[in-house]
Amino acid sequence: MKRPYLILALLALILPTLLRVAWFYRGTPDRAEIPTPDYASFTRPEVTVNQPNLDDVPQLKGTVLLDGYHANQFYLNEIESLTASILARGGNVETVTDSFSFETQLKYASAFISISPGLSFSTYEAQLLKTFTERGGRILVLTDATRNAIYFDYFSGNPVAASDATAANSLLKHFDISINNDYLYNTSSNEGNFRNVFFGEFAKNELTFGLDTVALYGAHSVESPSGMVLLKGEETNLSSANDAHNSNAGGAALSADGNVVAFGDLTFLSSPYSTYNDNAALIQNLADFVLSGERSQTLDVYPFIFASDTVKVYISPNIQKTPTLVTAMAALQNSMRYLDITVEFVDELPSSGDVILVGTFDDAAEDLNSLRKIGVEIDSETINTIEFGEISRFGNGLVLFETGSKGNRLALLADTTEDLLTLMGVAGGGSLTSCLTSAQVAVCSVGFGDYGFDTGETFEETPVDAIEETDPEATPTPSG
Repeated sequence: MKRPYLILALLALILPTLLRVAWFYRGTPDRAEIPTPDYASFTRPEVTVNQPNLDDVPQLKGTVLLDGYHANQFYLNEIESLTASILARGGNVETVTDSFSFETQLKYASAFISISPGLSFSTYEAQLLKTFTERGGRILVLTDATRNAIYFDYFSGNPVAASDATAANSLLKHFDISINNDYLYNTSSNEGNFRNVFFGEFAKNELTFGLDTVALYGAHSVESPSGMVLLKGEETNLSSANDAHNSNAGGAALSADGNVVAFGDLTFLSSPYSTYNDNAALIQNLADFVLSGERSQTLDVYPFIFASDTVKVYISPNIQKTPTLVTAMAALQNSMRYLDITVEFVDELPSSGDVILVGTFDDAAEDLNSLRKIGVEIDSETINTIEFGEISRFGNGLVLFETGSKGNRLALLADTTEDLLTLMGVAGGGSLTSCLTSAQVAVCSVGFGDYGFDTGETFEETPVDAIEETDPEATPTPSG
């Protein structure tokens, strides 16, 4: 009895589906073949690869400082092509890790490189670097549109992306260079991506020597009203800020004095982009740039004023070599050793090479022509200098510096041997910050300076035998 009911239930379930299929079925569809691209015939555009030749490069030497304390957004392996080119030229790369040693390092450096800074430069740091370029130092700043520092809003807590262009401009504005907060793109002619922009027009400069085509990857646009745009793009290179071409901006710019260069991209330094097109040649030019500045030697960079690794010290024969003088000589020797300079004490004044002359004002008076050449005159009571005017001879010491083709000469002069010892101690300390300093002359306080002058008052001495010995009178106390 149950079996017939089961069959009826199955038919009631399946029969409607079969009727629907029979009614709507139109047979097997005849689909046309969908055409597809001929992928086998496609070829990827090949990029010109040029490997740098580091075997035959000029030996320029020098020290390059790498900014490491402005929240810089890069890894050392990203700039290996540039550092390798600097080392191949006999240069040295040091990292600046704090602002306290920054001023000292700038005294002996050839160049300063800041890569994608996340923190702005202070007014003091910018002034140090401006003075650095005035002495002939070089500055290279590289930014990148893909590098942003993330901060959080104090009130809302929302993340805020800060462009490295803002931090870089805090320094570059002092050299009339600005990096725009945008990125360059080209949709018609590019290196595989619309943000990979070609540059084929260049300003005439040593940095662009030998370049035909350079590619930058995600670059800010850079401009300098008083300087020059080094990498000039085509009219189809547009800015993301306004989707327009700016003929006054490009991929890199050079300051008017030729000592500061800024790039809107740093990716071209990393592998494999460093070998594409003429990027390798551009990197070689950058290495030459940072090491080829003509730095002027002045007392502002003391004690880094000598060009050779040996300095001859001549002490006037009129000065007796007492134990105190020997101690001062040792301090001077140790300060030079700290600079990796060998000190050689000599008995005759050398005619060439780097020399330190130690003597009194009377010794220096024998060489009046040398003093007058740097604007110094010494008489019986005063020192006359162009920079500081008339200064008392007593209690003050002079540090004189001369440069020449035969070597550099530093003279330490004072009125007395005691003052000279103090002056040697100041020079041995490695800094002239306690002195009035100009390019060639420094005046340092080394004594009391109250002797040698007539104050107009006279004092009569009382003979010892005229002093009567008296017994002190006893003072009675209340107790008697």
